[in-house]
Amino acid sequence: MTTLVSAATQALVAALQAAPAVAPQVARVRLRPLGAATTTAVVVRPQSAEVVARTMAGPKSWTCRIAVECYAKTNTATAPDAAVDALLASAYARLMADATLAGSVARIEPEAIAYDFDVDGDSTACATIVFSVTQFSPPNAL
Repeated sequence: MTTLVSAATQALVAALQAAPAVAPQVARVRLRPLGAATTTAVVVRPQSAEVVARTMAGPKSWTCRIAVECYAKTNTATAPDAAVDALLASAYARLMADATLAGSVARIEPEAIAYDFDVDGDSTACATIVFSVTQFSPPNAL
């Protein structure tokens, strides 16, 4: 059995990996820095989940927050925010093209975008989009 958070995370990964993938590397919860030869990458990380509606007999409504981190290495000729901008736009467009992720979730909605620069000491910029993912579960399931 898979939890709602795990299923939602996998649905986002699958959408971003669908041919053509939005980046050469799309990973789920990557724990290591990008390799030296990697110039762009996308990492999908679950953040939290909360019940937003409870019923006695029917499904519960959940909101899962999932972060999509877009990484791009930059150089002196390109500003860090500009370097990551195209990847950010591609990831966003891909996910919002079908807000149900092929029926895997009830809907996704963007919540926020945050930036981090020189995240690995190797001139890598990161733009993180947080999505709210709405899902429904039976009363006895997670």
